[in-house]
Amino acid sequence: MRVACALSLCILCAIEAIAQTPNPAAAPGAQQLLQSQVGGTRVPQQSQPPALRNPYEGNSAAVAQGRKLFQSMNCNGCHAPQGGGGMGPPLSDDQWIYGSEPAQIFLTIMQGRPNGMPSFSRALPEDEVWKLVAYVRTLSGLPDRKSPAPPPSRETGKP
Repeated sequence: MRVACALSLCILCAIEAIAQTPNPAAAPGAQQLLQSQVGGTRVPQQSQPPALRNPYEGNSAAVAQGRKLFQSMNCNGCHAPQGGGGMGPPLSDDQWIYGSEPAQIFLTIMQGRPNGMPSFSRALPEDEVWKLVAYVRTLSGLPDRKSPAPPPSRETGKP
């Protein structure tokens, strides 16, 4: 009887946790991700794939969680604490080997890349990877597509 009550309590707690966990319905599926370009190359016959949006981009809480993941998964061991690079390429500049779009970064983290970048597909759930992508994009100041672009400055040379 006690075992049944404990099991019921565990199930109710799990259901409650699932209900409170944000489920980003806008997260791209595997088929959409497979259509993403890797780097700047694409097969000429292939149509341009649609740009996929990170469901967490612009979400400050998710970016903060992504920063914690960056540290806890030892990304800073190769890419440096602020993404300046080291053993791994810098993430704080505008030159990205495998692409800087959210889907491209997602695939790089999930699949890994030759010469050092391990695959994290078995270590992190997709939801956490999207948070990590949101943080990584902030390191280089990549624009947040949710916020409008700042107006161009008009310097006149006058004080």
